[in-house]
Amino acid sequence: MLPQDYTSNAVENNPDVKLAGIQYERNPGAEFGEHIRNTTARCNTSASHTYGNVLAVVEKFLLDQFPPNTFRTVTASTTLASRQIKHLPHQLHKQECPIMVLIPRISFGQGDDRFLANTLINSRYTNTHALWGDGSLLQLAHDRKKNIYIHGHYNRALMFIDVVMSFNTYAEQINWMSYMHNMFPIEHNQFIRSPLELYIPEQFCEIISGTSGIPIKNENNSVYDFLTFMNGMFDYPITYKIKGGSNTDEFFMYYIADIDTVIREPEAGAGVKDGQVHRNFDVSFTIRCEFNTIGYFTLNSPAIKKDVVINAPDATSITPIFSDVINLDDFDLPQGWSVLSWPIFKLSPGEDSVSIDNVLNQSLLTVIDHHLRLGMPMDNFIKIQFRENGQILNNEGYRIDWAGRRLYITNPNSRRTYRLIITVSANYINNMIKDIYNLE
Repeated sequence: MLPQDYTSNAVENNPDVKLAGIQYERNPGAEFGEHIRNTTARCNTSASHTYGNVLAVVEKFLLDQFPPNTFRTVTASTTLASRQIKHLPHQLHKQECPIMVLIPRISFGQGDDRFLANTLINSRYTNTHALWGDGSLLQLAHDRKKNIYIHGHYNRALMFIDVVMSFNTYAEQINWMSYMHNMFPIEHNQFIRSPLELYIPEQFCEIISGTSGIPIKNENNSVYDFLTFMNGMFDYPITYKIKGGSNTDEFFMYYIADIDTVIREPEAGAGVKDGQVHRNFDVSFTIRCEFNTIGYFTLNSPAIKKDVVINAPDATSITPIFSDVINLDDFDLPQGWSVLSWPIFKLSPGEDSVSIDNVLNQSLLTVIDHHLRLGMPMDNFIKIQFRENGQILNNEGYRIDWAGRRLYITNPNSRRTYRLIITVSANYINNMIKDIYNLE
């Protein structure tokens, strides 16, 4: 026997039947299906974010294979159209050597010998998906109280990264060619186990907000409540990208992927002839990267009255975002402390700060203001770990203006991804709130 609230919902949401006494009777004409509502919202994910995320991870992996500070210039270019770059364009040779440039090429479809190609789990066959959970849709989130169910379509993505390294002399070129053949598994598969962050488009977040009744931003312009709800509903952690000067609010689904990677045979260039002298000796090779991701989201809810299809936002280029390994269980927190959030952000050229106001809740803001008035230390109840592309930075690398709710970076880098891990003492905050408002 279903509870009364579920029974009434079943009758209201299923016009095929009506309640007659203690049992259901089928309505005449139900087989024609004209009364059935489409309660699905579909949303394409952003390919530019997905491939940019992997590009940043592979770049970090590649640089870690060389001694620190080997390359003076490292850049990822999405504007070079050549299919397989053998040497650097003239404008890049003006940069200081040694140089490393990464140029991504994306392979769509089911070709190039990708894993599970042309199978039901990876290839779209029909417009029908198994309602019992099998097939190409994977459960990502659900909230039974609010009748929200989110699934994703599995994709086996494939990207080739053409890498060109340029050195000043021929001796440097042959030394690093030898280094690669000794230190790299050339033409052999290896897995880069790494977290990825799948961008959840803004319009899809708005639909989740509308069906759940929880606004993305509350009256204090904070996303704390919505972010907390998303983390409670999704089977995977949901992260947030702090809005910079020219960015919008962005939410991501954090998951672990094994990137199947093959480094192809490097080739040595002849150098650039400058009069009677050769310079800028290149080493070029291709990296094949194959990984799992989600191609599109579906959201099912009785609150959706008609079919909704959302396209991913347009992007001018691939968006590189580095995802570092965050295991919250590894944090040895004092009694009563917990992790509040772990947002990321990137800076635009010329920027050196970002607002952290919208990841703090009202209780935290009240306690922060109270401590500012009395000159009390903030680390009694809140601490921040600051990371740049996975590396923890000390206090000299940044400072926090608590009055202005801004974080300032000493040496900002627009190509790096920054992450904050904010930990708070809930006991301290609750007791302080009671003291401030004279609550029992």
